[in-house]
Amino acid sequence: MTIYQIAFFTHKQIIDLYWEIYGGQIRERISNASSDENIATSNQKYIDKYGELTEESIKKNISKINYNETSFNSLYYGGLGHNDLIMFAKTVFDRYPAIRKKIVNKYSFIFIDEYQDTSGYVLNLFYDAVRNTKVQLYLLGDRMQQIYKNYDGSFEEELMMLNDSISLDTNHRSVKAVIDILNNIYNNPVYKQNVSKENEGKVPDYLPEVIITSELNGAVERKQKEYKDILVLYLLNNDKFKEIGASALYRAFSRMDKYSFPKKYHSNDVLSDYTQENPDPLMRFIFSFDSIMTFYQNKNFGSMITQCKRYKEFYSSNTYSIIKHDDKKRLSTIYEELSKVYFDDNSLVTIEQLLKDLLANDVITEAFIQGIIDDGEYQEALNVEVVEVKRLADYLKEPRISTQHGVKGESHTTVLFVAADSTSTPIVHMYNFFRVWSQVDFSLNEIEDFYYKYAKFVVDTVNKLGMSTRDLTADSHNKNEANKLILKEASEKILNSFKNNRIFELLCKEYYEEYLNKPNVGNAKKCFKDSTVYGVLIAYKLFYVGCSRARKNLTVIIDERKINDFKESLVEKIKKIGFVVK
Repeated sequence: MTIYQIAFFTHKQIIDLYWEIYGGQIRERISNASSDENIATSNQKYIDKYGELTEESIKKNISKINYNETSFNSLYYGGLGHNDLIMFAKTVFDRYPAIRKKIVNKYSFIFIDEYQDTSGYVLNLFYDAVRNTKVQLYLLGDRMQQIYKNYDGSFEEELMMLNDSISLDTNHRSVKAVIDILNNIYNNPVYKQNVSKENEGKVPDYLPEVIITSELNGAVERKQKEYKDILVLYLLNNDKFKEIGASALYRAFSRMDKYSFPKKYHSNDVLSDYTQENPDPLMRFIFSFDSIMTFYQNKNFGSMITQCKRYKEFYSSNTYSIIKHDDKKRLSTIYEELSKVYFDDNSLVTIEQLLKDLLANDVITEAFIQGIIDDGEYQEALNVEVVEVKRLADYLKEPRISTQHGVKGESHTTVLFVAADSTSTPIVHMYNFFRVWSQVDFSLNEIEDFYYKYAKFVVDTVNKLGMSTRDLTADSHNKNEANKLILKEASEKILNSFKNNRIFELLCKEYYEEYLNKPNVGNAKKCFKDSTVYGVLIAYKLFYVGCSRARKNLTVIIDERKINDFKESLVEKIKKIGFVVK
């Protein structure tokens, strides 16, 4: 926030609004009815600093609402994390339009990058703020790369009203053979990509290919031997991190509520971001420490000090305030001992043990460690061995393995896409996508439009039932005539609404007809499932995104056993869009 903006967040009305929203959480934390040890420690720290911990003392000490610059809230201090700050700002704007107007008028242009991953309420916040003003709002992104459900379709009408005449239609990554494939998959001339001047005339080592086989592992291994730098794209993160040798680290982060579906960030995001922008404080520190240890190994002491200064949120000032020769000597002794642990491939030292050692040697701050402990979700991660951290860091410096939904910014000379389904997050029905795609020509706009309409039917029906169809039982269905009537009428309505839609006919129609012919609980559970369509939509996007990562050579591997019923039509479709089939 600028000084101008901070002034607004010091007003009594804003602080009162903060208490209106977060007062209940603060009171619960003060009382600590569950006797949580981490909360107790945090409460004691507040008492040590201010002499008492009461609602009145906290109100007295909060003079402004501020950005915490982390994913955490510091509710006793008026500090809000990334997501809460945006939600709080929206509430402020809605409650006090004059503040919204004054802040917005400070800007001429607002750019939202990767808008497809931004929630509808945030897009609406900015859209409403600039409407009827001279401020220009630009949304930059690619709908095809929207994988997770951060966006719910609630901004569609506003999107249709925006000027879309400005577009970036030059692909600077790939050769023409790959770009032709991408254009045919996208199937929309509005979004046609052109090859860049620097890539004109360049040809791949082999034409884009699809290998149909029942021996997937063998096909992958043969390609890896032939192309040493090949990027293998698996669907599931656990496959990726298992190959890296960091499966325990991935498992620990994937179990954290903060990175669960449908949160903004997921475990793969924070375990794949080696930069200072990583939203997770522990991983941001771990990767910064890895770079410091690498600098030490290479005797690049100046870069070590610079890195500690850059990440001063973690590191004690003693690590970058080198005044005397003894200071340098002391640090050299500490890092020499640390390197024996960090660079030992057989070390059993855990992350927690490493942090305690760093704290004892005054390398990192107590405030950082306390923040991790207060969070309450890191214990499993702290028990992971440091050697997994090292393997992950080494991989990120030179990746050879990735997932199809974690490669938005990556590219590689040679890419191998392994087609697979997933029932975990994100739900992916790759082979159902192939089945529908082999019989219907559709674009992203067409299948997304169908999905949002279909999803609305699902939501409306679930709201009327008061439960998801998967939760229906013999009592709540077979013995409940009201629920059966809701499902009957909704099934008839959805069949009528999509009677000319080929995607609906191939994916959903039979389930609703079966239910109307035989309205039992088993058939009801197959109907009004968002995932039936969503899994195919996400598969379509992942297939495109995975192929788009190839700069020069592209291979797709498909399991022959899963396409027996539509192999002929799929082969025809694959050839039509430009692949060679093997």
